[in-house]
Amino acid sequence: MTTSAAERERALQESTVRFGRAWASGDMAALDELLSPTYTHHDAYGERLNRQAWLDYASRRTGRDTRIEFRDVDTRMFGDVAVVTGTNVIMGGGVRSAIDTTDLEMVFTQVWIWRDGRWLREAFQATPVLESRFG
Repeated sequence: MTTSAAERERALQESTVRFGRAWASGDMAALDELLSPTYTHHDAYGERLNRQAWLDYASRRTGRDTRIEFRDVDTRMFGDVAVVTGTNVIMGGGVRSAIDTTDLEMVFTQVWIWRDGRWLREAFQATPVLESRFG
């Protein structure tokens, strides 16, 4: 069965939102399902994690009261690859650690791949938003 470009784009939007919510709540089953086997992650602090190391990190988030908001999201699709850029505002308890209550705003780049009729997140890179040097 062939999936139209519009259906793929809608599925990608659903996958990115689902992934963000799963990370915020520590939903390990959803995260495992949405990650590519060769996933790489560069976090807002410059650390590079492979798939297993990132899942280990995410598993420590279970039960946190973190909320995530997406802003200025732009999606570019190139066949079976999609690049998603935008801003995340991460709020509530447990952003950086279980006891941290400080919000975090970051710009991100996500690379997703279409495999077996679904989107898998292949790579992620985040940069914290600091006070503008141009302001």
